[in-house]
Amino acid sequence: MKQEYVNPFLTPAQMVWQKEFGCPLKIQNAEVVSNQYTTDDVTAIIGISGKLQGNVLYGFSSGLIVEIVKRMVGEDMSPRDPMALSALGEIANVITGNAATQLAASGYPCDISPPVILEPIGATLTAGVPKQIQVTFESEMGLLRVRIGLAENTKADAAAA
Repeated sequence: MKQEYVNPFLTPAQMVWQKEFGCPLKIQNAEVVSNQYTTDDVTAIIGISGKLQGNVLYGFSSGLIVEIVKRMVGEDMSPRDPMALSALGEIANVITGNAATQLAASGYPCDISPPVILEPIGATLTAGVPKQIQVTFESEMGLLRVRIGLAENTKADAAAA
């Protein structure tokens, strides 16, 4: 997995966090991880296709969800409320959309899918990209885990030729 696939997610995550929640989002850690992932309390998955293919997973704890919803919607609600889940999908979608714009500017045009929300903590997912990068961000609201698994789509090159 190339660093040039990961970097376009870092600034958009920090920018969206600051704009939506009024607090900084700092990188705590970045590490290479395997293609197996155990879901957080709620996980938003966005597929990427085009010159790159794969998935980006956003892991949210229940405490972080409560803070996100409180700041976005202005009220307390259950982390499992449909409006809360929709808010998480929207945050993941906006970050990934901004990253896709940066990827396209770097020569990797791609499309993103609508977010899929997984609620059961502890489910194991296996992605097709063997090595992935997990970036853990921290803010006053809690930790956000972003797992990026992207690879060049060689079929996209053949179709363009």
